[in-house]
Amino acid sequence: MICVLLKLGLEILKSEIILPTNSNIYTTFQQLAAEQRMVFLAGLPGTGKSLLIQQLAVLAQQAGRTVHLLQWDVTRAAFETAANLQTYPEIDGVTHPAIRKAVGLWARTAVHRWHQTHDRTHLLIGEVPLIGNRLTELTQPLDDEAEPLLSDSTCCFVIPTPSKAVRQVIEDARARSIANPRHEKEARDAQPNVLQMLWEEVAHIGEKLGLSEDKNVAYDPEVYTAVYQHLLQHRHHQTLPVNTVLNPNGSAYALKINGTELAATPDEVGQIMQQIEQTYTSDALEHAVENWFQL
Repeated sequence: MICVLLKLGLEILKSEIILPTNSNIYTTFQQLAAEQRMVFLAGLPGTGKSLLIQQLAVLAQQAGRTVHLLQWDVTRAAFETAANLQTYPEIDGVTHPAIRKAVGLWARTAVHRWHQTHDRTHLLIGEVPLIGNRLTELTQPLDDEAEPLLSDSTCCFVIPTPSKAVRQVIEDARARSIANPRHEKEARDAQPNVLQMLWEEVAHIGEKLGLSEDKNVAYDPEVYTAVYQHLLQHRHHQTLPVNTVLNPNGSAYALKINGTELAATPDEVGQIMQQIEQTYTSDALEHAVENWFQL
């Protein structure tokens, strides 16, 4: 009976794979799922990260791994208590710098604790936007217990980079899913105008760092890749070109894992927020978050 159930489970997982088996994404993900300890998908909203995380998680579970998740939206939500939002409110829908910094600092301790309590059959998959100091701390070389793990070759940051055509398809699909969500998270996705604003921020950073000649109004995969490679210069990373439109079976957020989703406890939130308040003045915090891309 157990063998039958296991076989049935594997067949269900196989049916959830939509990646062409001859694609570079499938080949890369199979290797990552089998060999890595931690895999973080880095990039802007609207680059297909959620669907790719879903596919990587399915492949990893199919390979016998126990999958755990660390995602910006989930980790941030734990810090957005009524008390914290009263002191550190959103500004025009943007998370307050104090909460962004707190989430990043907590994430490093969470990664170390996860490593200490799970053996090598477990895989941590993360979603790290980086833009605007969203989990950027995971990419910074700091003197703490998490650094040897994050800088190790068994930890890989992947930069999914859609072509211009694929990016447009993703944006169009996102607009439709926001209007008619199939999953509660789809209704909270960043609107197309926000996606454009975030891209323009990346383009501005590219210009500021000398990675591009001017601020591109239109999405440019080369500039996008160059900026994220700069952000990940202290981490093992690879670019993943996405040149094929992937059509999910249902919502990209419909993800079942056999592990856990990492999130801060109320006590951890309180401790980190206290650390932020004791470490930074308001001006120092704003400066640190505004210059998040200066490594």
